[in-house]
Amino acid sequence: MMEFLRRLKRALVSFRERAKMRREASRAFRYDRRQFMANAGALHLDRMSAARAEIVMGYHVLEKGLTMPHRRLGFGRGAVVHLVNLVDSFERRFGADDPQVTHAVAVLRAYRELHRDWPEPMPRLDAFLAARPDVPAAREPHVRRADFFAAKDAPFPEFAASRHVCRHFAGPVPRETVESAIALATTAPSACNRQHARVHVVDSPALRDRLFEMQGGTRGFGQDADKVLVVTSDLSAVRWSWERHDCYTNGGLFVMNLCYALHYHGVAHCILHWSVAPEADRAAHGLLGIPENEAIVQLIACGMPPEEFDVAASPRLAAADVLTWHGGGE
Repeated sequence: MMEFLRRLKRALVSFRERAKMRREASRAFRYDRRQFMANAGALHLDRMSAARAEIVMGYHVLEKGLTMPHRRLGFGRGAVVHLVNLVDSFERRFGADDPQVTHAVAVLRAYRELHRDWPEPMPRLDAFLAARPDVPAAREPHVRRADFFAAKDAPFPEFAASRHVCRHFAGPVPRETVESAIALATTAPSACNRQHARVHVVDSPALRDRLFEMQGGTRGFGQDADKVLVVTSDLSAVRWSWERHDCYTNGGLFVMNLCYALHYHGVAHCILHWSVAPEADRAAHGLLGIPENEAIVQLIACGMPPEEFDVAASPRLAAADVLTWHGGGE
């Protein structure tokens, strides 16, 4: 009888805890939804920050095309017109003195120079560039492999500045190199040292192609990737609804550390978002046999690089643009 009562008590405590967590989770997710709907850039393009982000995404599409290993002339013509319209709209509303917008113009000029002998006319782009004659074409760096990894043993500021996404893959990454990079990545911090991150390595071309089809952003280079590192985060390590973002923040820290580790070991890599519909997420879990308690954070396509390749310029914001001081200290 006493054992039955103890079990009943434990069941009641568990029921109450689950009910409490359900209420807290509903409250937290409602807060997230309100915050997202009130501020998401796609819903508020009248804001300068949102309009700038749209332009950065637009020129990034073209930069990718300019540096692709299997580039074909005529790519991205719809993206060109879209970016021209975005820049025109931004300058009318907020002015032309913005480094990211200027870079967008430079990328458009680089695109036009690449297509100088293209037989089809581009009147909209030509008129746009003629009105901005002082902006030179962007130069996407062409690098040698030895130079790209030359800062491997340099002080951290130089090493960090040397790491770039690379979409050129020319050879397989040895298994021991992947294992060494992951071992180095595990030095990333995590909340209460719970070490949420897990890595699933895809080295089958068939699985890689199916996974990239779900992801949707690897056209033109994905077929060359030797391996895909699927970084997940263990939801079992998240205890309360207030920690609902922890799997992604801790997973993101691990991803950045892993990218530094890959660069240190001379591995070309490209970080791929996992912003997909629930159906694709479930399909990926099933495809790779990823446990349900692991949330997919990001994918990293990787391979050994060729002797020479192009990388996107992708200018960064200045520290002053991302830094805000609070308080009275000087």
